[in-house]
Amino acid sequence: MPEPETLIPIEIFFQQSDLVVTFLLVLLGIAFGNLTIKGIGFGSSGVLIAAMVAGYFYQFQPIPILADLGIVLFLLCVGLEAGPSFFRAFKQHGRRFITNVLVLLAISGVNTVAIIAVTGIPIGIGLGLFAGSFTSSPALISALQFSPEQEVIFGYGVGYPFGLLGVILFISIAVRLLRGRMAAELAGRSRLHAAVYKLENPEFHGKLIRDATVFQEHDVAVSGILRDLSVRSASGSTVLQQGDILRLEGLPEDVAAAGDAIGEQVHEAFDEHSELDTRSIVVENTSVVNRSLRDLGLRLRFNASLTRIIRTNVEFVPSEDEALAHGDVVVAVGTPYQLDQLELFLGHEHHTVQRRVDIGSLAAILFLAFAIGGIVVPIPGLGPFSLGIAGGALIAGLLFGHFGRIGNFIGRFPRNATAVLKELGLALFFVQVGLETGQSFVESLDFEAVYYALYAVLFAVVPMAGSFLIGHYLMRIPISECFGVICGGMTFTPGLDIIRQVDSSERPIVAYSSVYPVALILVIALVQGMHLALVSLGAVA
Repeated sequence: MPEPETLIPIEIFFQQSDLVVTFLLVLLGIAFGNLTIKGIGFGSSGVLIAAMVAGYFYQFQPIPILADLGIVLFLLCVGLEAGPSFFRAFKQHGRRFITNVLVLLAISGVNTVAIIAVTGIPIGIGLGLFAGSFTSSPALISALQFSPEQEVIFGYGVGYPFGLLGVILFISIAVRLLRGRMAAELAGRSRLHAAVYKLENPEFHGKLIRDATVFQEHDVAVSGILRDLSVRSASGSTVLQQGDILRLEGLPEDVAAAGDAIGEQVHEAFDEHSELDTRSIVVENTSVVNRSLRDLGLRLRFNASLTRIIRTNVEFVPSEDEALAHGDVVVAVGTPYQLDQLELFLGHEHHTVQRRVDIGSLAAILFLAFAIGGIVVPIPGLGPFSLGIAGGALIAGLLFGHFGRIGNFIGRFPRNATAVLKELGLALFFVQVGLETGQSFVESLDFEAVYYALYAVLFAVVPMAGSFLIGHYLMRIPISECFGVICGGMTFTPGLDIIRQVDSSERPIVAYSSVYPVALILVIALVQGMHLALVSLGAVA
């Protein structure tokens, strides 16, 4: 009998790599952060949670240089994104929105320092609770620069979910209680409205919208056409057909006059058939300023309908001869792709923006960031002072973002490119910090965490309530814009969705976007100021 064949065992080995672990945790954390309940989720903080779990169960070793690189990339991109509008925002909105967000942060600083000082909780935990209650990654990174990592991360981990809950409940309850007043403000804010008419006049059949002078004579915009059970955008080159359902926007008397000329009013629900979006776009591109809509050819070029322009709080339907001014808010209707292209053209395609990331310029900005962060200035009585790599990255980003170009180096990259670099930097930083603090976080959980959760809610709700009362009742800022300032000041984007349930106009978004870059920078300085105040109080005690 033949002898059985001998089996040769083969073993496959896998060499563990720190980079494999790092990017596996990034992948798992992003997947977890993308899980949402009614639009609310952990977002980029999901990476931190995944890394803390891995650090607790497997004790992986962090890579310090990746944490430093992550901090620099994140804050550098924060500065690059905020730079173009950071200094301008003080000039344009200083009396209202910026003042209100300064009130928000001032109340927050006093409230946080008072609670930490009175309760006697460790400074690191207190600042971590503050960063978590504001759901602010820049505040977290700022706190980690001069407080024990274990304390800061513990406070952030406890404060994040409870601060998030406090913000959502505050805005939801306030909007529900003030819904009537918000509706009244909205009704009295603008006389512009929309109505739907059926095209029955054969005189207009086969005409282009730009040739139908009735719309120009009455300053009425056609924001959409319902034809064959589908809604399409309307531009000057759109051909009208008898039986079309047109949505007209303008002053009530003008809409009625133009509507009566083309047919009769109908009550057709556009939203049931529409795939169109409405978007508010701030004019920032210097190459389009002082040029007329006719000269720019926006309606023809992007096939989107421009329904109105808001300029210095005045709302009107633009004519073809209307020239755009810097800071105008253009309200447009079209498909998401059309609006993306229009927004890129009007708001983000600066004359100094590169269409791709220039590696030489990025290297120059990174060099400047590390150079500024490495400067040490001796201060009598206080010892050596340094901005550190975090402060250096922020300053370098703001400088390049504001000026756009320094020498031959470009400081403005495509928005999606800086967004990717920012998220990558934050993810790298979160992985290393999570691995280092995961075990200590679980071991630190005790009954005191219940009190910490309460403090986190107070850190979030007290500044919001104070900012709203002062902003609305003393500064006379409309309710929806006040909430927009609050959401921007706390860098809490999901709050806008709650506000827009009552006020779907662009005003809360304009208020939010006006203060967001300012708050993003000031919250970093606020954390440093609170730390100095707490250290001083401790020294006095």
